[in-house]
Amino acid sequence: MNLRKKLALASGLVTLATVGVLAVSAYVIASHELRSQVDDSLKSRAATIVREIDRVLDRRDFFGRQRQPLGPTLLQPEFDAITQVVDANGAILASLGPAELTVNGTDLELAAANIGFIGRFANAQVEGKSYRVYTLSLPAGGALQLGRDITDIEDARSGLQAWLIVIGLVGIALATLVGWFIARRTTRPIEQLASSADDIARTQNTTDPINIAATGEIGNLVTSFNTMLGALGRSLAQQKQLVQDASHELRTPLTSLRANAELLERPDLPADTRREIMNDIRAEVDELTALSSELSALASDQRSSESPASVRLDDAMRDLVDRAQRRTGRAIQLQTSNAATVMVRPNQLDRAVSNLIDNAVKFSPSKTPVDVFVRGARIEVHDSGPGIAPEDRPYVFDRFYRAAATRAMPGSGLGLAIVKQFADIHGAQTLVGASGTGGAMVGIDLSPTASWGGVAHPIGPE
Repeated sequence: MNLRKKLALASGLVTLATVGVLAVSAYVIASHELRSQVDDSLKSRAATIVREIDRVLDRRDFFGRQRQPLGPTLLQPEFDAITQVVDANGAILASLGPAELTVNGTDLELAAANIGFIGRFANAQVEGKSYRVYTLSLPAGGALQLGRDITDIEDARSGLQAWLIVIGLVGIALATLVGWFIARRTTRPIEQLASSADDIARTQNTTDPINIAATGEIGNLVTSFNTMLGALGRSLAQQKQLVQDASHELRTPLTSLRANAELLERPDLPADTRREIMNDIRAEVDELTALSSELSALASDQRSSESPASVRLDDAMRDLVDRAQRRTGRAIQLQTSNAATVMVRPNQLDRAVSNLIDNAVKFSPSKTPVDVFVRGARIEVHDSGPGIAPEDRPYVFDRFYRAAATRAMPGSGLGLAIVKQFADIHGAQTLVGASGTGGAMVGIDLSPTASWGGVAHPIGPE
């Protein structure tokens, strides 16, 4: 059962329950009101004629039974009822009406009780008709019985019941139709959204947004879908660009490897030349290995399931700098001030800053130190190398980008791209500029309000 049918069915069921409760309540209240009117009229009539009862009870014959009118009080044609008086034994002493009422055991108990003015109501059948009977005990013994034909009331109740059923069924049908209409209007955007999602899955086209006119929760859902599509489209475009860039970057070392391998096949190749070619092959293999590792790092960071954790930057950088010094054998100096605690993915932070330090080590003269500064949530790595020309700074974080001055040096061009990816994932800003020694300053600002418009301001030593 689809959502539209479920909504329509739910609307019908809610209406059924509501109409059912209202109809039953109306029927019960109306029936009670009608019966109360009859009961009140019987009580009132009984009070009127009770004053005549003593005179009638004193005029019995030898056989204990005497039928006679109860006086002018009983002769009221507008009061359509059976009226009779019975003694303590249940014998009818006086009667007025088209028939006699049956005296049952409960009536006898009231008649023999000798307790005045205790009454009870009951329903009875008299000559095939429904009667409402009121039996009232009399102080001197005996009882007064009044019976009124309630056939018209029963008919009214039956008619009311039929009308309530008809009205209820019509109301349920109308509510179901209205529910179907509302469900159709409500679910139409969802069906359009599902159709659009199927089209996207079939065509793999994530560039065109879903255009569905909707408001409220459905509108929010469409917006979320479009946001997801945008992110998916950017991710696919990045993957495609990465594959293209990687293919381009692999072409040169692979071509060089093939050429060197063909040279090694020459039998007359001098030993010195053969040795140089072997060194070139080792360097190219190392370059391919580094490229493969950095491509793997890019891909793993992009789909990493690592959860963010609270990291105190001075402690994290101290451990990272110690490891980098042991790994590179170079002097790396750390200076911290008011270091912040940030929510990041620790392994990705480690990889990003390690790439900054490795770049600085690669471009700095061997006798010069690399400086790492931590101020608040800002991390900067300074070197004493040739620096980065202003015209190259907007592009240094692009994948495989190499400035003209560094193209002859080893490297894949992916180190800073890994830093940029880390910054994008964590909503941080990348920094690039000049160090105090004329080299390069590259860093990350993890402040929640970090904003950089293209001009770097190195913090440097205090």
